Amino acid sequence: GLAAVSSARRSMNERIRAVGIAIFSALGAFLFGLDIGYIAPILECPSFKRDVAQLSNWHDPASKIPDATAGFIVGIFSIGCICTSSPPVSGYFLDNWGRKMSIIFGAAVFLVGCSLQASSTSLGMLLAGRLIAGLSIGLLSSAVALYQSELAPPSMRGALTSMYQLMITLGILVAAVVDSVLVDRDGGWRWAIWFQAVPGTGLLLVMPFLPRSPRWLVQRGRTDEALAALRVVRAESEVQQEMQDIIEDFKKSQALGDPQWCELFRGRIAKLLLLGISLQMLQQLVGMNAFMYFGPRIFASLGCDASKLQTVTNTVNFLATFPALFLADRCGRRSLLVWSALGMTL
Repeated sequence: GLAAVSSARRSMNERIRAVGIAIFSALGAFLFGLDIGYIAPILECPSFKRDVAQLSNWHDPASKIPDATAGFIVGIFSIGCICTSSPPVSGYFLDNWGRKMSIIFGAAVFLVGCSLQASSTSLGMLLAGRLIAGLSIGLLSSAVALYQSELAPPSMRGALTSMYQLMITLGILVAAVVDSVLVDRDGGWRWAIWFQAVPGTGLLLVMPFLPRSPRWLVQRGRTDEALAALRVVRAESEVQQEMQDIIEDFKKSQALGDPQWCELFRGRIAKLLLLGISLQMLQQLVGMNAFMYFGPRIFASLGCDASKLQTVTNTVNFLATFPALFLADRCGRRSLLVWSALGMTL
C-alpha cells in the first residue's frame, strides 16, 4: 500500500514538473503575444507620434501616422518572424544548438530588440528594434512548441502544447491592459515596451535550469543525458519504454537517410504540407489580425471607445483559448478545428 502511494506521488511530481516546464518555456509565446498586442494602441499614442513618428501636429487627437508607415511598423516584425521561422534557419538552430539553447538565444535577441524599441528616438531605430524582435520571436515560435511537445507526457501533450497558444493570447491581453494604463501618459509608450523585458529576462534566467529535449540528446548520441532528462518529467516506470521508443524512432529516421526538399512535394507528405499551410493561412486570413494590429484605429473610426473595445476583444480571444486546453486530448484536434471553423464562419 505504502509503495503504491509513494509511486503515485512520484508520478504526480513528474507531471507537475512537466506542467511547470511547459509554462516556463511558454514565456517565449507570452513574448510573442506582448509584441502583437502592444503596438496597436502605441501607434495612436500622442507622445509616440512626437518622439518617433515626429509628426508636427502630434498633439491633435485627429492626427495619425500615415497608413503606409503604420503598416510597415507592424509588418517588419512579421518579416523578422518569417526569416527565422523558415525551415533552413530554424532547422539549423534546432538541430545544431538544440531546443533549449535556441530558446535561450532567442530570449537574448528579444531583449536587444526590446531595448532598441523602448529607447527609440527615430522611426529607423524603432524599425530596427521591431525587426530584431521579430527575428527572435520567429526562432522562439519554432523552438518553444517543439520543446514542449518533446517533454510533455503523451497523455498531456495536447493540453501542454495548447499552452503555447494560451500564452500568446495572454500576452496580447496583458499588452492591451498595460497600454491602457501607460500610453496616454507622456512617454508612457516607452514603459509599455520596457515591460516586455520582464518576461524576456525571466525566460533567459529560467531556461538554463530546465532539461534539454531527450529526443535531441538521442540525436546527438548523448543517451545517458537523455535518460536523465526523461527522469525529470516521467515516472520511473515509463522512462525505459519511452527511451526505447525514442531510440527506435531515431534509428528509423536514420535508415531513411537525410530528408530531401523535393520530398515535401510528393505523395502523402505533400498533402499533409498543403493541409498544414492551408490551416495556418486560413486562420490568419479571417480578419482577426487586423483587429490585433489596428484595432484602436478601426474602433476610433467607428466612433467607439478604442481602448476599451481593444481590451474586450483581447479578453475574448484569451478566454476562448481555454476550451482547447481541456478538450484537445478529449475531443481530438479535428473536432476542435471543425467547430472553430464554424464559429469563424458565423
